[in-house]
Amino acid sequence: MEIKNLADLITYTWTSAKTLIDLGGTVVAVQLVISTIGLAMVFYKVLQFTTVNNTRFLGLKKAIDQWGSGDKEKAEKTLGRSWLKLAKDVRFGLERIATTDREVLRDELARRGMEFLRPYTKLLRTLELVYYLSPVLGLLGTVLGMIDAFRHLAAVAGTEKGSSALANGIWEALVCTAVGLVIAVIFTTLHAMLQTRLERVSEEVSDVLTRVLTIDVHRV
Repeated sequence: MEIKNLADLITYTWTSAKTLIDLGGTVVAVQLVISTIGLAMVFYKVLQFTTVNNTRFLGLKKAIDQWGSGDKEKAEKTLGRSWLKLAKDVRFGLERIATTDREVLRDELARRGMEFLRPYTKLLRTLELVYYLSPVLGLLGTVLGMIDAFRHLAAVAGTEKGSSALANGIWEALVCTAVGLVIAVIFTTLHAMLQTRLERVSEEVSDVLTRVLTIDVHRV
């Protein structure tokens, strides 16, 4: 089928999904539902991570440098323009760096940093379940399909239809395993990409808060 527009893509996807469900039965239907929900979560996470790009962290680092050089007014304006909630935590640290015990402030900033990162860690565990469950569901579907195939074989045993029934049953049963493995491979890759992005964001947060703690208090 030649795909020319979005409508053709939707039609092709629906037809393909219906064909797989006809071949694999209920287990494939469950796998497709799970994968659809998983793709929605991936899309949400991708959009979420676009709000914490490197440019926005550079703005926070610039504000810290401005504060350190003594230009507090400009630093406050830079922090005020930031879309990151972490900007409030940076300002909190800068305002207290000269008067608060460093260890106490370090613990508080670490807590705030974890609070900032918490929304970005959500759903990643759920995505893990998608690629853990898909192959298992595929194996379950294959076993159930094999049972059904041999049940039909027993019903037509001794006739010409026997070998045909067994071959068709096994072929259809293996569809469940194939679908499960494909879903697992796709979501393992997507999860790894999101996890890598989370690690980079965590490194940026750590770097920003460390810059606050290591600012020269004699120049503040």
